[in-house]
Amino acid sequence: MNYNKPFSFLKNLPKKLNDFYGKNSKFNFKVNNKSKTIKDFDPVTNIDKGFEKYIRSLIHKLFPNDSIIGEEFEDKFTSNDFQWCIDPIDGTRAFIIGAPTWSNLIGLSFQNKSVLGLANFPELNKFYISDKKKSYVVKNNQKSILKSSKENNLKTIKIIGNFHGTLSYEKQKKIIKKFGWSFRLAGFDALNYCLLAEGKVDAVIEANLKPYDILPLIPIIKNSGAIVTNWKNEPAEKGGNILATSNKKLHNKILKILKI
Repeated sequence: MNYNKPFSFLKNLPKKLNDFYGKNSKFNFKVNNKSKTIKDFDPVTNIDKGFEKYIRSLIHKLFPNDSIIGEEFEDKFTSNDFQWCIDPIDGTRAFIIGAPTWSNLIGLSFQNKSVLGLANFPELNKFYISDKKKSYVVKNNQKSILKSSKENNLKTIKIIGNFHGTLSYEKQKKIIKKFGWSFRLAGFDALNYCLLAEGKVDAVIEANLKPYDILPLIPIIKNSGAIVTNWKNEPAEKGGNILATSNKKLHNKILKILKI
């Protein structure tokens, strides 16, 4: 399968997204809560929606027969085997408070398998991208190939995790106790997985992800040499509870721990 055209589209997309953000960030953004219950906070801003509309328009212009799913608007399904996935702002909470770790996530799947991905970080002035075989980070126009670590010692690995309130306190304690000091609860959203692909983190454990949270990141992770599945060692494309590790040996060790 020839992915040259969609890869070229993704490679050139960060500049367009950054220009779009630069023009629109000058205006005050509005925050709404998508949750139907007062006690929960699921924020969305007008910038989220603006990004997604813009990305959808670019995809539709170049790939009019492809399906598109996204976080903020109705999914568009076609009979085509290609499907684009958009998370316009992954890390809206970070975006709202001015933290620079939010990103634009765009991915392409073929026959329900994620094949290309882009994670663009406008405030960090860098982006992560995958082609069919390798993953890269591009910062200040300098491209570097990503390579995950080979570390698999549970006592020394660096782990980032976020259970998003879906596990009981007792189960969280049991899991964290297995790792000791190496486990850190953190909320860097997509950046967690990009750090894994760079070899700066050895494992990421998260719960309750939506497909658009992980789909664009899967090829970036895999093409760095890392592994990503759900906690049952099934494909990660449908989201849910996700485990990403730097190598297969470590992946198998942590899967056993997550069964407790």
